[in-house]
Amino acid sequence: MAKIEPSNALRFAAATSALTLTTSRKLIRNFRYYRSEAPGSISSRDLAKLCRDIRRNAFSLYNLMEHDPDSSPFFVSLAGEINDQLEELHRKLLFFDPDHISDIIPLIDRQRTFWNRLTEEDFYNRELLGSLENEIPNTLTEIENKITLLPENVSI
Repeated sequence: MAKIEPSNALRFAAATSALTLTTSRKLIRNFRYYRSEAPGSISSRDLAKLCRDIRRNAFSLYNLMEHDPDSSPFFVSLAGEINDQLEELHRKLLFFDPDHISDIIPLIDRQRTFWNRLTEEDFYNRELLGSLENEIPNTLTEIENKITLLPENVSI
């Protein structure tokens, strides 16, 4: 059995906690999704709120990376939450008329492709920090603005 150096024990415990938290949240989300009855309708207002939540998580990740790089195990947890929220946004948008979402889906798909790399070791670098400062918030704002133009509700 491998021996953990005392200086690395805290980081290992934090990484384990972050992995447990991320997995638990995903299981809870999946359980709610598959056990719930269809809500009957999806609101563009709720989707816009989801976009704001994604931006908030991206901002949190930026702040952690910029000001507390020792919290690196929690980077994966936040990035995983962003990835899951983008997946949820994509799934719910598909209930809208294709003509209304044809310019939104490619933007979300590019973000999903980007965030799917969250488990790669070299993902959390200065390039990500720069993207979190400029490109990602701008793209998420663009997605939210396009969502506000959608019909208010769509029946499922």
